Amino acid sequence: MPIAARFPLCVVACVLAWSVAPVPAEGAIPFKTIASPGPLPSIAVGNEGSCQVAHVGDQQLELFPSQTTPGDCGTFIFSGGVLYGPNFPGHDQTAATSGLGALTPFTPQAQSEVAGSGVAADPLRVTTTYVAGATGLRVTQIDSYVPGQEAFRTDVQIQNAAATAQAGVIYRAGDCYLQESDVGYGFVETATNGPGCSINANNAPAGRIEQWVPLTAASTYLEDRFSSVWSAIGAHAPFPNSCQCATSLDNGAGLSWSFNVAPGATATFSHLTVFSPTGVTGGQLPPTPTAPSIPTAPPVAASLPPGVLALPLPSNRRCVSRRAFPIRVRRYPGVEWAFAYVAVNGRTVPVYVYSERRVRVTRIGAVYLNARRFRALVDLRGLPKRTYRVRVSAVTTDGQLRANTRQYRTCAGKLRGSIPRL
Repeated sequence: MPIAARFPLCVVACVLAWSVAPVPAEGAIPFKTIASPGPLPSIAVGNEGSCQVAHVGDQQLELFPSQTTPGDCGTFIFSGGVLYGPNFPGHDQTAATSGLGALTPFTPQAQSEVAGSGVAADPLRVTTTYVAGATGLRVTQIDSYVPGQEAFRTDVQIQNAAATAQAGVIYRAGDCYLQESDVGYGFVETATNGPGCSINANNAPAGRIEQWVPLTAASTYLEDRFSSVWSAIGAHAPFPNSCQCATSLDNGAGLSWSFNVAPGATATFSHLTVFSPTGVTGGQLPPTPTAPSIPTAPPVAASLPPGVLALPLPSNRRCVSRRAFPIRVRRYPGVEWAFAYVAVNGRTVPVYVYSERRVRVTRIGAVYLNARRFRALVDLRGLPKRTYRVRVSAVTTDGQLRANTRQYRTCAGKLRGSIPRL
């Protein structure tokens, strides 16, 4: 489908309150690029788990949007009733957001420079870490590549820093832009259970392909229209092991795994992403190198009280339509806060933070949280009359997570009062 057809002209007023739509990121998403002679000369990884790939045989990139880095591709996790994934609204262009439904972007933590010498025992690699909201799930993703191969490897480790087990579904998926075309067929390799997009139905005869090849057992797959792939992720269930293999579609594909991670434990999910102009599938490639070592995150300490004490919220006995109300993040000896954020009905929202001046931020940084006098306000004025669930989450520099949730009601739709100045 042409790019213009993916993004029809907006004929409805697009001004929405932040209570019903995620706050868009400012500017493009930071990313690192594994550059090499190829045949995959550029593998880009966003700091929130997204991706984009180039092949020496094509002038345009291999994932839609074909001129945007990162593209509509990456890691998604559904856990605790919330879908987390790449910050697609912050990309220069995307066609994924409507199908996915409510999506909370991962919170980036760190991203390494490209490491490795490029041989099988020491591949080129980028390590990216991010967290899934207040679930306590910390993700370490390593994307690695050995120049000369037509596939790169992704290892996604989930560490559970919460006090209880965390269950859910992890997805790795993308919107194919195969051989500089947005339309193609599908196939599934029986030997690997790996789905893909292909220039010929069922990859017969063998021709140009893009394929997701699981290396971790118990995966399920999907190849379908790109919007159907995003909708399947938005449905929060494992992929159904289906392929529209004989139908020419504007297609995408991907893998999923169910998980249940005990407190303090980790689980790793790995796969190859193959780009072959001759239809050489993942099961036909040379043996896969051993996974790069994934550093273990520091153990969770027990020096903080529960979230209801560390992050006290004001009373909810009165309506909050007439004023912005304060939030607090208490300080404790020997504890350094790394960041905090506020969500209303499951969506991250901006808050007003006070230091030397009043600042409107979505992610409250350490410079504010660890100040002697921390002051921040949440603004629910002007929202429709209803009940809103406000959740404050904060993470320390050693990986401890605390959160507190309380419901508030609004009783007037008209803005009243003001945000106080210094």
